Amino acid sequence: MKTRFVNYLHFSRNERLGTFVLLIFCVAAFAIPSILQWLRPRASTDFSEFEATIQAFRQSTAAMAAIPGQNFDFDPNLATETDFKNLGLSEKVAQNICRFREKGGSFRKPEDFQKIWSLPPADYARLLPYIHISMGNKSASKHASSRDPEYFPFDPNTATEQDFIKLGLPSNTIKGILNYRSKGGVFRKKEDLAKIYSLSEADYVRLEPYINISKPTAYHNDLRPSMYAGGGSPYKSSKTTGAIDINRSDVEAWATLPMIGQGRAKQIVNYREKLGGFRSIEQVAEVYMFPDSVYQRIKPQLSMAKTELHKINLNIITPEALRKHPYLTWKQADLILAYRAQHGPYASVDDVLKIKAFTDKVWWEKVSPYFGVE
Repeated sequence: MKTRFVNYLHFSRNERLGTFVLLIFCVAAFAIPSILQWLRPRASTDFSEFEATIQAFRQSTAAMAAIPGQNFDFDPNLATETDFKNLGLSEKVAQNICRFREKGGSFRKPEDFQKIWSLPPADYARLLPYIHISMGNKSASKHASSRDPEYFPFDPNTATEQDFIKLGLPSNTIKGILNYRSKGGVFRKKEDLAKIYSLSEADYVRLEPYINISKPTAYHNDLRPSMYAGGGSPYKSSKTTGAIDINRSDVEAWATLPMIGQGRAKQIVNYREKLGGFRSIEQVAEVYMFPDSVYQRIKPQLSMAKTELHKINLNIITPEALRKHPYLTWKQADLILAYRAQHGPYASVDDVLKIKAFTDKVWWEKVSPYFGVE
């Protein structure tokens, strides 16, 4: 019995050799994939661009913390929610200010700003020197202070100045509407009223349900008012047909063009000053809310003797001044200043392109002519 059991454990020479070969095959089958993976060169990921963007962001944050005077002049009647946030106010406070204005509220003097219930006293004291209320808003507040807005159906083609005052519109907006009508302008649908450049979006949304335009085709020359606020006859035309130089003309010269009043002329001149001068006639169409129909109408009368640009000295420009340029966002301006703070004065304008975040060639071709170094 014992001999039979031992025989089961006995292997011949060929069996031992086959078992050894099978063992080697099994070890190789499990080991070769690991060996090949170890021998295969590892692929590396280039994080340099990502790290450069992160570094640029950290530099801009550090520069903003290091640069004093983050406050800037603002009109609480006109500033946007983003402007209030950039002034260091919380999102809640910024929204409360905008809601206050949407409900017809206005700031008649800088001290009225502290009436915002959620505004911390420290922020009010910090921002008080920077509050500047424009004359147009003061005029509007005089009307608003006498009575709350009255709501009733009205036709913007025939409503009187007193009607617009009762509706709570600012005086400069009323003058703009009457001036538009006196020059033959017609409101054919509700949305046309929003094209009045001095009419705020909040006022349009507030009044839109009450706009009632009847027979718009009848309002051409026969229903124009004989006089509008500010004086002047609607039948008197002093509009010029000659060309004006877009870089040298003042407000009065711009106002002589067809469909360009004093308000829109000021808009164009202010945009030109912030821009640093026009490089092409097409830039006139970039003015905020400038109707393309008006631009196409006056385009043949626009000329440019030569390009006269007031360039920004990147080595001495302040944060407040740089952020006001129409072609720059706040983030782009802060990145430019952060690079200067980190690396010293710019040797050339093209050094700006060393900032990894600036990769838009179209934007660079547009803004670079306004940069300079000394």
